[in-house]
Amino acid sequence: MNMLSLTSRHAVLRKGTAGVAALLLLSPFLTVPAPRAFAQDKPAQQPAQQVSDEGLPPLPLSPIEIAQKNGTAVMMSLRDVTKLALQSNLDIAIADTNEEIYQQRVYGARGPYDPTLTATLSRQRAQSPNTTLDQSGAGKFNQNDTWAWNFSYNQALPTGASIRANINSSWLDTNRTFQLFNPSYSANGSVTFTQPLWRNFRIDQTRGQIKLINLDVKTNDTNFKQQVVNTIANIQSVYWDLVGAIRNYEIARNSVRLAQITVRDNRKKVEIGTLAPISITEAEADLANREVNLYAAEENIHRVENNLRQLISSDRNSEIWRQVIVPTETPEYQEYPVVLDDAIATALKNRPELELLDIQLQQNEVSYNISQNNKKWQLNFLASLGSTASAGPAGASNKDLIGGFWHLYNVFFTKGYNTWSFALNMEIPLRSRSLEAQLAQYQIQRRQTLMNRKKTEQQIQVDVRNAVQALETSRKRVQQARVARQLAEEQLAGEEKRFQAGLSENFRVLDRQNFLANAQGQELQSLITYKKAVITLQRAMYTLLESSDFQIARGSGSNVQSFK
Repeated sequence: MNMLSLTSRHAVLRKGTAGVAALLLLSPFLTVPAPRAFAQDKPAQQPAQQVSDEGLPPLPLSPIEIAQKNGTAVMMSLRDVTKLALQSNLDIAIADTNEEIYQQRVYGARGPYDPTLTATLSRQRAQSPNTTLDQSGAGKFNQNDTWAWNFSYNQALPTGASIRANINSSWLDTNRTFQLFNPSYSANGSVTFTQPLWRNFRIDQTRGQIKLINLDVKTNDTNFKQQVVNTIANIQSVYWDLVGAIRNYEIARNSVRLAQITVRDNRKKVEIGTLAPISITEAEADLANREVNLYAAEENIHRVENNLRQLISSDRNSEIWRQVIVPTETPEYQEYPVVLDDAIATALKNRPELELLDIQLQQNEVSYNISQNNKKWQLNFLASLGSTASAGPAGASNKDLIGGFWHLYNVFFTKGYNTWSFALNMEIPLRSRSLEAQLAQYQIQRRQTLMNRKKTEQQIQVDVRNAVQALETSRKRVQQARVARQLAEEQLAGEEKRFQAGLSENFRVLDRQNFLANAQGQELQSLITYKKAVITLQRAMYTLLESSDFQIARGSGSNVQSFK
């Protein structure tokens, strides 16, 4: 932004105190060298008359100049700050860790499909009186000593089916008279398969829960993107606040220099008797007020810079807290063209609020299908295949069964007595008012979500319209602020001419100086406001960041140091 218009340059070229004053106000970066952050693409023209600092106290260095002098300055563009925030901002890092939680929830939701293996080892002794001849023992009572070892395996399948396999083995020692084997070994086992054919065929509670959790993951992704956009919009806004604070300090410092020159020149005029002594008092009072404003401008730089550090740092001991951020961007006016209808269409396509409502509709549909499934008849297909085997020492009529412990399993798997079966099992619910009420609630919730979606679309349209209107208003403010600053320059130049000719008073010149400083500040603020209006519109359209930025933000949680 070239602060020297043709009119102001003409005012600078005149001789005397008026020329010096106009030069200082109209070219704020000629009094003290500007930081590299604000270097213009084209070098400013050197004025025909140089300002003399003879008899003036030195101006204080700005925080930026001090940092550049002692080597603590770090140059950062808007993109640099954005990228650093994507990697280190704590709000983004916290939101990023939610992804890990939801991934664990998805992993845990498949837990019902995990198989289980059960093993049982038991020892038993049973004694009973002799009551029948065939069951009588050698003594006064029957005695059975038993060892048993049983195994079972259960597995649920994603089709809603289930598999159960078991094998039971035992060793029996008895005193019964007519026992063929003593001791005897026995084993039996079976595999059972159950498949729902109606209820729980296409969906069941487990599969429905997995779908709901996957939709929760999508919800978290959308919320994360929204967090990234909001955070970066705030960071970029604070970045421009810092640019404005630094520029505002330069304006305040140049105003102080102008007041110092006025005090010096007034003292000379009082000494030669061309000006009343009260003029020195007036100029010194005005200088004191401008120095107070300079201190406030310096404090504002530190405050805004601390806010920016907080947004881009994940560690209070980070090096950035010992460095001074020097923005490399300048608040030059660049037209941001926008077509209202296109902006609204882009926002309706990209805004996360609509995506979240669409996910809610999908969640509602899944819950409805689960309840609708529970109303169906239960029709299951069951199939079972089993085997039974026995073994023992010599004495049995069937020689294939004679053997010890390991022979039992040889008989079980090769010569066992097989059994099989299949069946259809049906359960008919006659009425379920609780499910009917639940289904009705889901239908009502769906209608509410659809109405909320229409309401949100209208709100998005309002947001975009307001952002476009604010951008247009900011553009007009920039234009008018530039005109106001140029007119203030001309007014100061004219008032100083009148003062030199004895047609004006000292306080009027001071008032015009302050008026020009305020006009410069308003022009600067209008430019910063325009930059922020562009950010607001980009956030409303959800086009603020590039797609790759989300991938950078995805790893922010791992960049945060662990603390005890």
